[in-house]
Amino acid sequence: MSTRPTGADYRAELQKVGLSEKCIDGLMNVGGTAYVNFEKNYGPSPNFQDAIEAVCKMFMENKKFVKTQSEEDQKKYAIHLENQKKRQEEAYLID
Repeated sequence: MSTRPTGADYRAELQKVGLSEKCIDGLMNVGGTAYVNFEKNYGPSPNFQDAIEAVCKMFMENKKFVKTQSEEDQKKYAIHLENQKKRQEEAYLID
């Protein structure tokens, strides 16, 4: 089992597919805001449903943000999502 990716790992993945720094910074901001607001929104003892809701909200915010970016960044972000999907599928097959 691999370790949890860091913010630097996520940034590197986004750079690897060629996203603009502006787009990367915006996506990092969405994730950072979700992280900071998690305890504020759900308290010190969130349940599983709270965590799922927070993750879904973050993905929806990412989607909204990416739609405001250039067509080129939107296409590259779609490639990034496909790459993530493939890695997840492979992880389930390997373990």
